[in-house]
Amino acid sequence: MAKEAGSGRWETRRRSSRQSSIAAPAAAGTPVGPLSPGAKWQLVVVSHTHWDREWYFPFQNFRVRLVGLMDHLLDLLERDPDFKHFTLDGQTILLEDYLAIRPDRRDNVARFVRDGRLIIGPWYVPPDEYLAGGEALIRNLLRGIRLAREFGGAMMVGYSPDAFGHIAYLPALLRGFGIEDAAIWRGAGDDLEKTEFFWQAPDGSEVLTLHLPMGYGFAPLLPDNEVSLAATLKDFRRRLEPRATTPYLVIMNGVDHIMPQPNLPRVVAVANSFLEDAEMRQGTLPLILSKVREFMRGREGEWPRYRGEFRSSRRSHILPGTLSARMWIKQRNQQCEDRLTRWAEPFSTWASLLRARLGSDWVEPAIPPGPHTYYPSDLPATAGLLREAWKYLLENHDHDAICGCSVDAVHRETAARFDACEQIGEDLTRHALESIAAQTPSEGGQSVVVFNPSEEARTDFVSFRWRQRDGREPHATADEDGSETPCQVIERPPRQYVMTSAEPPPRLEVGFVARDVPPLGYKTFRLLRGERSRRQRPPADVRSIENEFFRVEAARDGLVTVIDKENGRVFEGLNRFVDGGDRGDEYAYWAPSRDTIVDAPSRAPTIRVAESGPARFTLQIDQVYSLPVSLARGRERRSVRTVGCRIKTLVRLYPGVRRVEFRTEVDNAARDHRLRVHFPTGVAADVAAAEQHFGVIARPLALPEADETWLEQPVGTYPQKSFVDVSDGERGVMLANRGLPEYEVLPGADGATIALTLLRCVGWLCRADMTTRRGLAGPPFLQTPDAQCPGRHTFDYALIPHIGGWQEALAEARGFALPMQARPAAGQRTLPPRGSLLEVSPSTVRLSAVKFAEDGSGVVVRLYNVDDRPVRARVRFNEPYERVECVTLDERPLGAAPVRNGRVELRLKPSEIVSLLFRVKLWRQAPSSRRRSRSTAAGAHRRR
Repeated sequence: MAKEAGSGRWETRRRSSRQSSIAAPAAAGTPVGPLSPGAKWQLVVVSHTHWDREWYFPFQNFRVRLVGLMDHLLDLLERDPDFKHFTLDGQTILLEDYLAIRPDRRDNVARFVRDGRLIIGPWYVPPDEYLAGGEALIRNLLRGIRLAREFGGAMMVGYSPDAFGHIAYLPALLRGFGIEDAAIWRGAGDDLEKTEFFWQAPDGSEVLTLHLPMGYGFAPLLPDNEVSLAATLKDFRRRLEPRATTPYLVIMNGVDHIMPQPNLPRVVAVANSFLEDAEMRQGTLPLILSKVREFMRGREGEWPRYRGEFRSSRRSHILPGTLSARMWIKQRNQQCEDRLTRWAEPFSTWASLLRARLGSDWVEPAIPPGPHTYYPSDLPATAGLLREAWKYLLENHDHDAICGCSVDAVHRETAARFDACEQIGEDLTRHALESIAAQTPSEGGQSVVVFNPSEEARTDFVSFRWRQRDGREPHATADEDGSETPCQVIERPPRQYVMTSAEPPPRLEVGFVARDVPPLGYKTFRLLRGERSRRQRPPADVRSIENEFFRVEAARDGLVTVIDKENGRVFEGLNRFVDGGDRGDEYAYWAPSRDTIVDAPSRAPTIRVAESGPARFTLQIDQVYSLPVSLARGRERRSVRTVGCRIKTLVRLYPGVRRVEFRTEVDNAARDHRLRVHFPTGVAADVAAAEQHFGVIARPLALPEADETWLEQPVGTYPQKSFVDVSDGERGVMLANRGLPEYEVLPGADGATIALTLLRCVGWLCRADMTTRRGLAGPPFLQTPDAQCPGRHTFDYALIPHIGGWQEALAEARGFALPMQARPAAGQRTLPPRGSLLEVSPSTVRLSAVKFAEDGSGVVVRLYNVDDRPVRARVRFNEPYERVECVTLDERPLGAAPVRNGRVELRLKPSEIVSLLFRVKLWRQAPSSRRRSRSTAAGAHRRR
């Protein structure tokens, strides 16, 4: 999206002389001058379009125009050999969109790509780098480059022209695909003085980077008369030459959804007729960067190097409100990413390995409700379904989709794609888990198998559905050593349920704390059953719950106190809901000039102990907040008319689990507001640490010094993945979350307070009257009533007090983010009662993926070191394999991996990403008679 700068005024909040959101120089360098004696400036015109598939129109409306653009472009390239190049925005999905309508033009597209005239890739879609997960960014490039190769090859430049800031890890991702160059725009601050520099990731990987200081759309239509063109080029050179370190000045000839300029060859000829100290040519980003490298050859050390993220709004909009616009999109995206990367892929992979290893001893699970057919068992079928699920998900990673900054019709389609991804992912996960469970001992049909998707062994709460048969209920579980753990019925079928002969018996939901479940593995627990027991309800005046780690109390005003029983620390005033007005748009929060803050319920909350164990303890707090119904006329203040919004919070503890979980349900009936939940930490700190993709990033609490020349006033809200942490080195507090990417840490006299955004409700795609932003972020005054987020929403977050730094709480945060699952065992004894596909150590080495290799030759295991220190990683793969190799992110071999005593041992740099390929023979097993009879006996009509 192109943006115009305008005038405006700003109000500033707390300030720091440190600029917190810009990559810092990694090494000082003094580049040589760009011109040698007698040399000329090279004005390289890059003809392109920036194409948002969906934004202020839905996808199909934009596709109609895309077909027109592509038809025109291909005809232009065909008839005019002097129109040398056109760049298709660095994404390849546009070819799929076009060729679905014009399959007859596939050969034309491929011919121009091979000839270097049509430049495509490397991305599949242009993602928001902060909201899409790290593994999702890898799959985006993987799919984009592979698709581009079908047509002749990808542009191997990390072109990211419109991402709303850039993550610190992008250079490492690009280098993992063999991409050595990048071109970016947004997020650069004053520290970035030059247009050519080397950008380093935390692991030391670096790419030669071209900064586009004027953006990607500053020259969409160049005049072809000498007077106008001379004035235009003079202005461009005045702005570009002072920042250049080489003779090559990039002129981006294009903008959003624009046709190629057909008279560009004439423009170039006219320019060269009057330029004396420069010459103009048509070019491409790969060509420019190759020329820059030639110019630098032998002197690369003289150029500046930067390390870190680019998230300054000094010179370009980074549109920070997109982190919280339409929060349901962020939540569903995280659910889908976790479903694919932590469940469907690794456990489908494991099930396939077991099927191949067990051969005729393999037993298919019973067919679930629905079509009376087998699930696919061939590797290509399962891999193809996973690719299809990823396609739906990646389409939603386009920045205008995942950011929630489009018209309502677009996001109704976003929801449908999430549905499609979840349907495939859930079905494949269910079949994989039930397939593995079918090979485990069931002790007479009275066992459950608990599955752990995490990298470490876990003791954590899990629930399962249990079919009632004889009135006896599970009251405990026992593992293979005979150790018993109490069960708890957490949900019963409705009392009015009437069973008929054609219906299955009703199901209970039963929960228990499963102890020591192996990493990325399973453990079988035998159920001990007895007569239904009557549980006594605690007295109505009880307002507290506890386990061996914490005591949690609710005050009469609804605020929560947590007492750490191990060290006596007390955290008071927790889980305070704070609501303020928002007169901004989908791109930015903008408080009313006379705001009304609501931070307490309108009447005394209802507090009770909803569950008193033995497996789960729940404190329920029901509140009603009277919120202004909307902004008042004029949008300077909130309405005096209020509406009640119900907020229900379930605070939970589990035996043996060292965290306090919160599930909050909000029934939103108000408009034009932002709802956050506050957690005072009592910790004095100047910085906060937040998980970001393949590492943890520290950001100062104070804002950078800003004035009215900034394109966008800086704000204190930042992106996170699964947690934000505040620590003074000796003690700390972590707030983990599931799919809630926006946080702010507020300093105070009594320590820092973590503010987690739950809802940000606005009614406009873009406002033209904002004083905190110069210029427009999109088409103004398009109403988006769905972005007010009416109705019920559920939010999950967890408090994790700890000693030391964030590393001490990492495992609990990951455990909270990835709940375990359980399935009934099926009665076979082919597998032992516990097993693990993969073991990884130490705890700071995390899994990014366990997946089928793209060529079907084995299993890819992707790891990264989340710590800011180097570690020695150890990986044990517990299924038979022939050999193990290190591979690139696109799975090209790098050489044999070092193996010692059955474990791969690697030295990982901070935030380093490593992919291992375990060569395994996977083949299809024909159904044996035992397998067929087992499936038939299960009954296609039986509901499970």
